[in-house]
Amino acid sequence: MRKRFLWLGLFAFVGMSSGLVSMPGWLATRAAAQSQDDVESKKIVPYVPTPQEVVDRMLELAQVKKGDVVYDLGSGDGRIVVTAAKKYGVKAIGFEIDPERIRESHENIRKAGVGHLVEIRQQDIRTVDLSPASVLTMYLLPEVNLMLRPNIWSQMKPGSRVVSHDFDMGDWKPLKTVELKDNSTWGHTLYLWRVEAKK
Repeated sequence: MRKRFLWLGLFAFVGMSSGLVSMPGWLATRAAAQSQDDVESKKIVPYVPTPQEVVDRMLELAQVKKGDVVYDLGSGDGRIVVTAAKKYGVKAIGFEIDPERIRESHENIRKAGVGHLVEIRQQDIRTVDLSPASVLTMYLLPEVNLMLRPNIWSQMKPGSRVVSHDFDMGDWKPLKTVELKDNSTWGHTLYLWRVEAKK
């Protein structure tokens, strides 16, 4: 009897190591759910895509030009960085925490043919070094904007532009505010700031 158990154990070990025995369905589902829970716990804003016409206006407002480097915090499906690269030919980097959104971004980058200009990094937006960016775009939340404001002020170079969709930065007065409606007539507000020289 003992010998039989030893053989069964050996068979299971060999099967698992060779890929013949798969993880039970319930265990795989639980592992996937745990992984998704880990992602959700790291999210500080929900995913809400920015309409394409708003994306276009954000980049126009920032006056993106050749030589700029565009950073998008919470880049979702990558539409802002893809548009920046495709329309203006600039280097653009998106920062996103959700693996599903990152996969979607990579597919959109491939379809647009801008892989030589666009990069997506899986990173907590609170830890991003903003110093290489000359344009920063974001669609976050008021409290997250306030959380990021010290980094924007201390890390970004004078003359860099910051555009936020729908949310301001408290008492940091915008250089320009634009109201617009998307194709479904939903209203949007865009805020533009320019980083000033440190005094």
